Amino acid sequence: MPNWDLTFFYSSPEDKKIKRDFEESLKLTKDLKKNYYHKLSDPSLTPEEMKNFFLELEEIFKKNYFASQYCNLFYASNTQNETAQKLFQMSMDYNSKLDVESSFWKPVLLKQGEKKLEEFLASEILKDYTHVIEKLIKSKQHVLSEDAEKVLAAMYNSSRGGFEDLYERLVSSYEFELEIDGITQKLTDPQIRSLRRRPEARLRREAMKTFFSRYDQDKIVFEKTYNSIVKNYDTEASLRNFREPISMRNLANEVEDDIVKTVIDVTTERTYMVHKYYKWKGKKLGIEQTLADIYAPLEKIQKKYSFDEAKAIVLESYYEFDEEVGEIVESFFKENRIDSDIRKGKRGGAFASYAIPNRKPFILLNYTGNLSDVGTLAHELGHGVHGTLSSQQNIWNYHTPLTMAEVASVFGEMLVIDKLLPTLSKEEKVAFIASKVEEMFATMFRQNMIGRFEITSHQLIGENGSANWKELANVYREELKIMFGDSVKIPDEYCYEWATIPHIFSTPFYVYAYNFANLLVLAIFEKYKQEGKVFVPKYKELLKSGSSDSPQKLLEKIGINIKERKFWENGFNYIEREFINKLS
Repeated sequence: MPNWDLTFFYSSPEDKKIKRDFEESLKLTKDLKKNYYHKLSDPSLTPEEMKNFFLELEEIFKKNYFASQYCNLFYASNTQNETAQKLFQMSMDYNSKLDVESSFWKPVLLKQGEKKLEEFLASEILKDYTHVIEKLIKSKQHVLSEDAEKVLAAMYNSSRGGFEDLYERLVSSYEFELEIDGITQKLTDPQIRSLRRRPEARLRREAMKTFFSRYDQDKIVFEKTYNSIVKNYDTEASLRNFREPISMRNLANEVEDDIVKTVIDVTTERTYMVHKYYKWKGKKLGIEQTLADIYAPLEKIQKKYSFDEAKAIVLESYYEFDEEVGEIVESFFKENRIDSDIRKGKRGGAFASYAIPNRKPFILLNYTGNLSDVGTLAHELGHGVHGTLSSQQNIWNYHTPLTMAEVASVFGEMLVIDKLLPTLSKEEKVAFIASKVEEMFATMFRQNMIGRFEITSHQLIGENGSANWKELANVYREELKIMFGDSVKIPDEYCYEWATIPHIFSTPFYVYAYNFANLLVLAIFEKYKQEGKVFVPKYKELLKSGSSDSPQKLLEKIGINIKERKFWENGFNYIEREFINKLS
């Protein structure tokens, strides 16, 4: 299986240019501050000067992000490697210093009167930065003083960022010992999780008990780490005058609190779909299910896909959709920008990395060969397509908010579903549809459940000062009951699952974006099915737009209104109609 070639960035981890690029970025940022500190608050500031500032800072960001991306990728490929650890830490340190030096610009620029900022908004010279200025104006009440912004930036790595790193290092070091087919094996996180899809109920249940028990052994670390991250995040949200902690993430995601609440409420109301499905599956399997069985295969012999087979399926799916998109996807394989094998110390899960608009995203997978992994490959390549097409934007408009970041990835998965379904027998089709329903439930209902856990746990910690391991487990247990009802049994160890979810440690309130995007994609994909090839240019234009406008405005261009409750309800209607009702 392929490993990525990071010489695209630097010749080796010992390349002295890595540190030089960080040093130069920091020096240039200090120079920029000297040149623009007083200028940005001067009432005579011109649109030309404002544009020059954006351009100069963009070049600094490009150099710094390029070096940071390399350090992050090298570290993700082996978190136990000392050189990788040092590079990653160096990257974090320089990023912190750069954030401190560049943190001046928003507070200083916001000293300008409303009239001046409105003038910049209307300026043709600043047309490429209109949305940057719009976001700045909208965030005005949440931007702190220059000194306060500097302190927050300087303290990040020794506070929330430090705990995030501790979490990732700890869980990446885990090995799990389990007897499989009479042989005791040592497994990584992705390998033991993949056993949930094995046909043997005993193995599935023993695997997950072993998995969660390992987290229980380190409960003091997870309890302290999570409490510290929550308190740090919530303190910052309070200092920035947000109504509630999730509001800080919502602003970054460019979505209103009420819309997020609607998505959460509508999803929670539809949990009867989960109950209905798993009661059907329990009868189909002929067992009394536990949570360890929710991904159990319906077919007796689980089909395996070699990486080359997965590659062929995914490539064909993307090429059939659009030639340019297919070529972009194929470039990842040709240019060795995918790391797919499983190694001790390698970061678990999967991600796509695109730091600057250079049309060269990189992808990490932990490929085990099941059908779900084929979908994961399509998913991450969807991110890669997005990061490539949006490279026509400047760096300010390049990275989409989380609410839009999952659109292209989930759309890619839908293309693969569309590709595979007609090739299957009736029995295979039922098994495949069931597996996709389970993946949708994981992306939608499960992420919604985790988001609800976050809201409750943040409230609990805020009101009581802290929450212990047992209290957090009880909060999670209640959410499991809401999602699954009486359709499956909930083993005690599953209440520790919250500690295995990296997003709640690294990016609080990230997870609702998966559900948000999945529902968006169902609407977008339905439009594609209705309009056919006529829709393809509209979709590509959406991806090319990056974050040049708010999600609401970008989606309005393709006929989607995210303020309507009915829009979100229609996504669930689609799943029920096109998937669940076709199971028998």
